[in-house]
Amino acid sequence: MDRLRDYRAPRDRLGLLCENGEVIRVRKGLYVPGVRRGEEPPVDPLVLSGLVYGPAYVSLETALVHHGLIPERVEEITCITSKRAKLFETPVGRFRYEPVNERVFGIGIRLEPARGGSYFLAEPEKALCDRLAMISGLSAARDMLTTLEDDLRVDVDTVVSTFRLPLVEEIADAYRKRSVSAFHRWLAKQQKKTST
Repeated sequence: MDRLRDYRAPRDRLGLLCENGEVIRVRKGLYVPGVRRGEEPPVDPLVLSGLVYGPAYVSLETALVHHGLIPERVEEITCITSKRAKLFETPVGRFRYEPVNERVFGIGIRLEPARGGSYFLAEPEKALCDRLAMISGLSAARDMLTTLEDDLRVDVDTVVSTFRLPLVEEIADAYRKRSVSAFHRWLAKQQKKTST
């Protein structure tokens, strides 16, 4: 509305811009420039993830794909929030938010630049731990390989060779979930094997 303050009826002008497709209403109070035919959207939908509902960071399947850890293409932007779970269907995509405890929220995330701004992204270790934390009944390190390869389709070689064990330990300590602790134990064992 700040940019339309010189118009006599700024809300009417905004409505007209939306009708013409020059502006897209993502949700109440959040607008982005429209997309011209054949051009990329001026704002990456990932940039909107923390604006649609926040505080939030991109994680789970969206982050795992971004980091090249799973082969799937994702149909929605998956995020973690310190608030309640939510799902938003918008003209620029579907945004899913899953809750975590605040003590876990700030660990292992970074600010990522993108078209039209920036967004918070889970590091590879955090994205996988966030996903594992959602699996109930997983508590044994011996079940981890099957879970990673068969259920999540994660590139295990990349996990073992690139994941930072101290960061995984910090995440596991904050989460206090059996599945994340089991992953930490499994990773420590695998990395010890490869280093000897």
